[in-house]
Amino acid sequence: KQWYQLRVREAVVSTQSTGVLAGHVHHYERTWPVWGRNKIVDSYTLAPAPVHITCGHAGKGLYKWVWDTNNTENAYSEPAPAFSAARTNTEWGHCELEFIDKSTVRHKMYVMGSTEPKEDVIITRERSTNSALMPTSLLALYIELTYLAVAI
Repeated sequence: KQWYQLRVREAVVSTQSTGVLAGHVHHYERTWPVWGRNKIVDSYTLAPAPVHITCGHAGKGLYKWVWDTNNTENAYSEPAPAFSAARTNTEWGHCELEFIDKSTVRHKMYVMGSTEPKEDVIITRERSTNSALMPTSLLALYIELTYLAVAI
């Protein structure tokens, strides 16, 4: 696990990624810009750190309960951690990303059966002049995460 975390951090830093996308966990969560488990700011304007989005709430069986508790212990701790901007483990849905330009991405989260997004967030990040385009950075990170998940 430690090797995996180091490789992910290395990929995030080297690609100057605006976000980390995940989907295996069967719930939805979006963080504020965060590094480690520490919230940096509660704004998406010129985000100084990556935003993490887990969009797995279209999968089989939402993770609502902690294992081996006979469905008595909610999988989410309350209150939510400071880095968590939004989350749900009770609603099915999907997410969409729109890459507006090199430094702007729009994230929408839809609840199943709705044509209007429940969340509609614009994330901007200042890019250095020698950095790759944001979609390339996100794609590189996605490929790295997928490879690591298969390798483990």
